Amino acid sequence: MGLRRSIALSVLAGLRPGRRILPDLHWQPRPEGPLLWLHAASALDLEAALHLLQRLSVLDPMPSILLTLHEGLSLPSPPPKGVLVEAPPPDKRAQVQAFLDHFRPDLALICGRPLRPLLYWTMSKAGVPMTLVNVRGSDLDPPGFRLARNVDRAMGSCFQHIICRDGPSARRIDRLRPGLPPSLPLGRLEEGSTTPSANARVLETLRNQLAGRPLWLAAYTTPGEDPMVVEAHRQMGRYSHRLLCVIAPSEPERGGDLATILGNQGWRVALRSTGDTLSEDIQIVVIDTPDEMGLWFRLAPISFMGSSLIPGFGGKDPFAPATLGSAVLYGPNVGHYLDSYGRLVNAGGARIVKDASSLAQGLQLLLAPDKAAAQAHAAWDVASRGAEVTDKVLEILQEQLDEKVFS
Repeated sequence: MGLRRSIALSVLAGLRPGRRILPDLHWQPRPEGPLLWLHAASALDLEAALHLLQRLSVLDPMPSILLTLHEGLSLPSPPPKGVLVEAPPPDKRAQVQAFLDHFRPDLALICGRPLRPLLYWTMSKAGVPMTLVNVRGSDLDPPGFRLARNVDRAMGSCFQHIICRDGPSARRIDRLRPGLPPSLPLGRLEEGSTTPSANARVLETLRNQLAGRPLWLAAYTTPGEDPMVVEAHRQMGRYSHRLLCVIAPSEPERGGDLATILGNQGWRVALRSTGDTLSEDIQIVVIDTPDEMGLWFRLAPISFMGSSLIPGFGGKDPFAPATLGSAVLYGPNVGHYLDSYGRLVNAGGARIVKDASSLAQGLQLLLAPDKAAAQAHAAWDVASRGAEVTDKVLEILQEQLDEKVFS
């Protein structure tokens, strides 16, 4: 390892300019207290990082967050309150040192490659504990005999903890870093969904009202999708006359008008905001009350995720129903969550539909309890994999925080 490290150091030394000229940088002030630096190297890593931000409140003390994004990445929405967003410094000596002098991170979590050799090496020398996730063995031990290969391989010794994709990657990485904690082949830190909550008393009341009645949920529907959902439910009446359709518009304020339209079409409708009892003759329930999705994802064995049949909306997060045991149907326009749906489909945990007829066909298939249970279990399995990695990352970060605070 000594020869490899010396070769890598010589390469890094070659990256250093002859004169140290501090760049003209304008960073936000560093907040007081512990600071966690979180870096996302790709769009998938950014989705995972944004999900992790929702879980960091369990840390004690809760650190301030500095989030940096690889070139070309941008946040899909404003950052959560209290999160600083900056570009990482160029991998040059002056900029790296200025970045570390300004922000003085107490710990760091790096998601994915490309890696930044000089930055990470400098942080390691400064004693900043770093964790690397979402890498393969080839990321730290690339093939070939390039000189730069030694730089990548030496990076392995900069990280206290590495969570990699699989067992072969772990064995390959561990050969590069003897004496350090073994890498953990847990898979990717992935985007996911915080499980929506549900009021236990209301949930029990609804279960009693439904009394085992079959139902399906159309979640986050757009105005153009509502007629397709209703038509699919009409077609399903041939196979299950007791089947209840629950429609949750993407804008709850549309619920009242939607219930009126459906009533005028002859449907027997219950509107949640009016407290209608879900009697046996009700055919459609319209959700116009906020914060109830956790209830219906728990009650519905089948969830159609709307904002997906018509272009322009990008789809909705499929992991919310998946984590609660609901089989997932969705339309073809899910660009905002394409990787999430792809993983579910590959595992047999979701099924694509294209119109009212194919939605009805998907519902008919899943009305068989064994089919719905199998698909729901596959979806839950995919959703839970990322949870294991997330829990391990949080455990590592808490241990590193404890060392900083109590040392």
